[in-house]
Amino acid sequence: VFIIFSGVLISRLIVEEYNDKTITLMFTYPISRKKIILSKLIIIIGFTLFFIVWTRLILFFTVNLLNNYFQFIIGEVTNASILKHFISTIIYDFSASGVALVPLFFGIKKRSTRTTIITAIIIAFFLGAGNADQSIGSFLIVPMTLTAIGLFTAYLSIHNIERTDVL
Repeated sequence: VFIIFSGVLISRLIVEEYNDKTITLMFTYPISRKKIILSKLIIIIGFTLFFIVWTRLILFFTVNLLNNYFQFIIGEVTNASILKHFISTIIYDFSASGVALVPLFFGIKKRSTRTTIITAIIIAFFLGAGNADQSIGSFLIVPMTLTAIGLFTAYLSIHNIERTDVL
């Protein structure tokens, strides 16, 4: 869900501004184009990471509260198990924020908001694919590899932005 959310943010904050040519106004300021796009990407990654962590915390406290009344978790929930689970999910949260950068490459290349959002949906389906117990995204190497690909594609998207023309 948050990868798709990030794809929508990328399409609204970056790709759509290229299509509407409203980014040319931003590029007239005496700030480098790379810094402008990089700051937008940091905002997108920050929002995505914040909302992923915030949602996990809300779910944790809700499940913990409901478990106190209904006892649907078998066994004892210890602080060590909570900390271990929290550390492993933080790694996945950071990787989800990095994976969310992959649609930027396709969106900038095609200058299409649809392409950006569809790429985000395909990546989200790819990471969620699997059987009932495990998904492809549950293996740590897959999201970490996609994070590296996301960072690399973000670099490819903005490394040449000073010399490319918006029009």
